[in-house]
Amino acid sequence: MTAKKIILDCDPGNDDALGIVVALGSDRLSLQAVTTGAGHLANDRTFKNACITIAQIGKLYIPVSKGAENPLVRDRLIAKVLDLNSGLDPDRNDLNSIEPDNRNSVQLLYDTVIDNPGITIVTTGPLTNLAILFNLYPNLNNSIERIFSLAGSIGLGNKTASSEWNILCDPEAASVVFNSGVPITLIPIDTSLNVGISDELIKDVQKISSPISMFVVELLESLVSTFKPSTLGPKLMPLNDPIASLVAAEPDLVTTEKARVDVELSGDHTYGRTVVDFLFRNGKEANVDVAISINSKELENAFLNSITNLSD
Repeated sequence: MTAKKIILDCDPGNDDALGIVVALGSDRLSLQAVTTGAGHLANDRTFKNACITIAQIGKLYIPVSKGAENPLVRDRLIAKVLDLNSGLDPDRNDLNSIEPDNRNSVQLLYDTVIDNPGITIVTTGPLTNLAILFNLYPNLNNSIERIFSLAGSIGLGNKTASSEWNILCDPEAASVVFNSGVPITLIPIDTSLNVGISDELIKDVQKISSPISMFVVELLESLVSTFKPSTLGPKLMPLNDPIASLVAAEPDLVTTEKARVDVELSGDHTYGRTVVDFLFRNGKEANVDVAISINSKELENAFLNSITNLSD
């Protein structure tokens, strides 16, 4: 089987770092570039964290670039520090880094797509870099096979009552991407929250017993330490961003339904909401394949296999 070439556009962040790890560990994926932007942290820190993550794996040939500092039109939102003690939320000058690419993320996206027509893009952060790319090069969408995006929600949001974090960071950018004409598989929080970081999963990663698995354990434990259960929310800290890379590698891990997805850009209480219409009541055609269920056990197995591959 020929590995699928991908670009990972992200905002590390501990779960984004895990997304990089599994993208590099999957024998079904060939990671061509990592592009970063503001979201979980400011763009200089997400960029730095991506370089650190790749250095821990030893994949020194992956180009990493710094991208959008601000959203297209709105004021910037930053999740800020979630955990001051571990993972990549604090500054980690104790960890090695790689030499970054000197192109900005939009240029690296463009060059990588041109060099690899039919490439897949995986997104686990705000969609600003991609929106700028499509605005500058509207014909480039024909050279992209598909976008796998961990973002949005069918129902409730996770940052506001209506909005999911990655979309809320730049709703206008999300609207551009959803209307780009590129095939999109959207993995909303309604689906992704069903994959949690259990004690058993952490123990299974520990059993791999390698430097990279210990780094993964630190990231997982850091994520768990920030989790605050709610009455209607998941009972475990969701795995989140690695799901996008794993689904790009194995699309059968999710069941999808075609839908019309639009982003609310003007509502006082619903700004940033992804309006998902499976019945096409507004008369518009489908623009997104929405993941409505996920094979959690098989996804966990794929997660562990990727880390084992890197450890071997």
